[in-house]
Amino acid sequence: MQPNPLYRIGDAEVRDLLRRAPWMLLVSHPASGPVASPSPVLLDESAPEGELALLTHLGRADARLHGLLEPGPHEMLVVAQGAHGYVSPSWYVGDDAGQVPTWNFEMASMRCDVEVLDADANMRTLAQLVAHFERAYAPERGVRLDIDDEGNRGMAMGTIGLRLTVRDVDAKSKMSQNKSPETRASVLEHLDASNPPLAERMRAAGA
Repeated sequence: MQPNPLYRIGDAEVRDLLRRAPWMLLVSHPASGPVASPSPVLLDESAPEGELALLTHLGRADARLHGLLEPGPHEMLVVAQGAHGYVSPSWYVGDDAGQVPTWNFEMASMRCDVEVLDADANMRTLAQLVAHFERAYAPERGVRLDIDDEGNRGMAMGTIGLRLTVRDVDAKSKMSQNKSPETRASVLEHLDASNPPLAERMRAAGA
């Protein structure tokens, strides 16, 4: 992404984005050509202090396309997309009137070293993913993944667990920071009606 200090976000904001937007895109470039796969991704909250790491999995067929079944080392680009949406210049007022349309968004792209997990670590990762999303979406009657169940272990053989150590982050939150307070208020008024999640993120960003 084009760098702009006005939109840059720091480590704490990046981690917040990753927790809010766990459906990420995993991109690699094996010899056969570029490959992209969406997958649920969690922050590795047990990572050493100062290290940013992610936990996820791919189906074995996807992992093969990414070249992950071949001897390493491997690298991936992981993209997290938060709230986003179109901003019409008809919402601009004062000196901002007459400018071009734009898109407000929050995004992090991360270059990661890939560790392919063994079968036991993969099971633990799958159980962690299930537990996380069950707590979020089915807190009353959520299920758990029994890692000792032979049927579950058999199905898990069709997946590949991954731990991704982030080596470089390019992240920004573009939320009309370059517009006047009056224009930002107008944009928020329109987004409250058409795109409430983006309006919420604009307010959180102080825009």
